[in-house]
Amino acid sequence: MHDNHTPDPDEARAAARSLIPRKIARGVLWATVTSISAKVATLVSAVILARLLDPSDFGLLALGTALITISQYATQTGFESAIIQRQDKPEEFLDAAWTFELLRCSILYVVVFAAAPLVGFIFEEPRAVAVIRAVGLTILLQGLRNIGAVYFRKHFDFHKQFALEVGPLLLYAPLVVILALYLRNVWALVWANLAASLLACVLTYAMHAYRPRLDFSLNKAARLFHFGKWVLGNSILVMARDQGTTLFVGKVLGIPALGFLNRADAFSNSIFQQFQDIAWKVGYPAYSHMQSSPREFKAAYLKTLHLMTLIGLPMAVGTLVLSGDFVHLILTDRWLPIVPLMQLLCLQAVLYFINTPGLVAFQAFGRPAFVATMSLFGLLVLAVVIYPLSSRYGVNGVVGALCTSALVPSPFIWGASMRLVGCSFMEWLKPIGCSLISTGAMVIAIVLIKTYVMIEVDMGEFFGLIGLGVVVYAAATLLIDRSAKQEIAAYLKAAI
Repeated sequence: MHDNHTPDPDEARAAARSLIPRKIARGVLWATVTSISAKVATLVSAVILARLLDPSDFGLLALGTALITISQYATQTGFESAIIQRQDKPEEFLDAAWTFELLRCSILYVVVFAAAPLVGFIFEEPRAVAVIRAVGLTILLQGLRNIGAVYFRKHFDFHKQFALEVGPLLLYAPLVVILALYLRNVWALVWANLAASLLACVLTYAMHAYRPRLDFSLNKAARLFHFGKWVLGNSILVMARDQGTTLFVGKVLGIPALGFLNRADAFSNSIFQQFQDIAWKVGYPAYSHMQSSPREFKAAYLKTLHLMTLIGLPMAVGTLVLSGDFVHLILTDRWLPIVPLMQLLCLQAVLYFINTPGLVAFQAFGRPAFVATMSLFGLLVLAVVIYPLSSRYGVNGVVGALCTSALVPSPFIWGASMRLVGCSFMEWLKPIGCSLISTGAMVIAIVLIKTYVMIEVDMGEFFGLIGLGVVVYAAATLLIDRSAKQEIAAYLKAAI
């Protein structure tokens, strides 16, 4: 007797959703381990580079990278985000997405190549011309990447996604040091960046079987762009904020000042950015699958907020407290001007850790316009305060302006996020408050030991203070936030 029972689509969707928490847990585990490993490697190389190269070398690369980033962000299609968010036959759009991305990147490289002499003239830096044209090749490599790799994120194959991202970083870290030892100039940074970009492109084809073909279907591109236009808008606003600041510092305050800002970011904000990237790369596809289940959507948002603050707040505040000792002991005193910059960027990172889960939720829920609106709000605040603050406080004022532009929109993001997911203020505040209390206990312990026990911190005592902070924070967290222990245990159990 044949079984003519047809599977219920609702049951199939429910079964698929039941696997999502396990996939998310594995994604978080893979993302955390690989991101930390990559950042350790790049942090070590960054310390060595700070001893080998001059601030102007980093400023010159930052100038070249700013032009590349501006051109890319100003023309961002958002096609990959649209494919991830789209649940109905996204495979039909892969070739069109790849074709128009390749076309976009090819045109951009021609524009960047032609604009390089003008940039060198404006900033009175002849070396910038060759640097910009060489770094611009990364645009072409980006366009050539295999669009099929987007399924690593969409289908929660995060071990492949993060191998794809970490591989180039693990090549970059030792290669850039070797080149810096030999070249002793900005070209060590340029060639290492190109090598890492080339490897990233090759890996997309080695790790995914899809082979894109040319498809100039304007209809498919337009349907993707209906969602992607907001991603484009937000990309332009973020680019204007970040790269506009870079160009402002380079032009108004000089290339050495830009070099100091670049290194301050490398030893603070760019490290924390890894965890924000995890929230986007793991949370965005996960939230997208939960759009039709409000209870699961709310639970996922609160768990993400819990994990972000649990990990991020002590890292950011701990870096703020120990930044002076780090620069003095690790980078040498010629880099002391970056200490206040690092501290301000750490405060900005605290806001980003709290804001990111809400922004991810809005985009996954099909409301990317809100994300773009908040970016516009922050940019307008930055435009108002950057000049007066920089005129009075120099590059410190510039970073202060960045912090202000992150702070002012934050309450609006918090309130809107609570309404979107349907949680109360106390439900939202609980994970943040517990992490803040534990972080406060950690800071008090470190400051007391530094003030009354250690007269002058040496290398051994510096790492001892880090260990003390970890122990105090962990103990305080387990005492006041039992759910943190349960949360971590649940994630590890699901991931194994």
